[in-house]
Amino acid sequence: MSVGYHGPATSIMNGDVYFRPRRLGHANLWVDDLERSQTFYNEVCGLTVEFWEPDLVATFLGTGNTPHDLGMIETTGGKARHGRNGLLQIPEGVGANVGLGHLAWELANEADLVDAYRRARDDEVPVDMTVDHQVAHSVYLYDPDGNSMEYYCDTVKNWRDVLHGEMELITAGWNPEDGEPFSDSRYDEHPEIRIVEDAPVHPRRLTHAVLVTENVERLAAFLTSVSGLEEVGRSEDVIYLRASLAKYPYHLVICNKRNGAGGYHHVSFELESVGAVESAENELVERGITPELSVDNETKRSFYLRDPDGLLSEYYVRRSAAIPDLSAEPPRMRAFLV
Repeated sequence: MSVGYHGPATSIMNGDVYFRPRRLGHANLWVDDLERSQTFYNEVCGLTVEFWEPDLVATFLGTGNTPHDLGMIETTGGKARHGRNGLLQIPEGVGANVGLGHLAWELANEADLVDAYRRARDDEVPVDMTVDHQVAHSVYLYDPDGNSMEYYCDTVKNWRDVLHGEMELITAGWNPEDGEPFSDSRYDEHPEIRIVEDAPVHPRRLTHAVLVTENVERLAAFLTSVSGLEEVGRSEDVIYLRASLAKYPYHLVICNKRNGAGGYHHVSFELESVGAVESAENELVERGITPELSVDNETKRSFYLRDPDGLLSEYYVRRSAAIPDLSAEPPRMRAFLV
């Protein structure tokens, strides 16, 4: 198992593209207290608890678009955890601290995933692991900053028939060379969106994530080659990247680190309307929950919440598909406003 990205292979330097995802499928976080974080994201942020794995100390919440928009695993204290069939799912030392577990990128089908895996392997791009999640097959790599990136395809359309409620260990090893990969798409094109009625916030879908880095050009080179994302805009020291699904202007934003910590900054969830954003923000305040930041400009109406571990998430409606111009904003504000 390789931990960490060991620099670009020759093909990456030449601009070869590998995984070509459709969209950002989900984000997984390390949290200090699983029950506390689950309560926050369910009862405040309005994500439905879909299923949980007690043996992994993990829970998975979502809007209904995928098996989960947000996964959470309790920090490990540096100890290893195993999946089905003894798979070393979390190596010793991984997950010791709060922060990003991984970002997951959805591909159209298994044939595309296996083809990308084979070409990356042949070009000596380090692969962390390949796994079977029962409803998806996945390939994991690390980016140059050490962020874990998952590239996956759905293997069943009716994922709720497989994953629901309390589950025994889900993940086992997967051999991409075993059998002929299927070429049909098995993601749900008409998902059932679920809301938590008593929560103040009613998100509809996860749309994008924001990462902070010490070297935005190096990270962008990885994301446009290995990850197959397209650069769609720049603003000062910020780069906007999009997967192939053009419904949203971008799926990932990377910002040059100016101060504070690098790595994960936040994920963003789209709400139904400007009215829904304003109603949610008002109800939060009535419950004594003050958003970290409220944004009302020509690009979007949004607010940001900080979870019990200090991690951020955004809830918004976009007013314009234009890439924001952040050049006039103070550096500490740029990562909030993308």
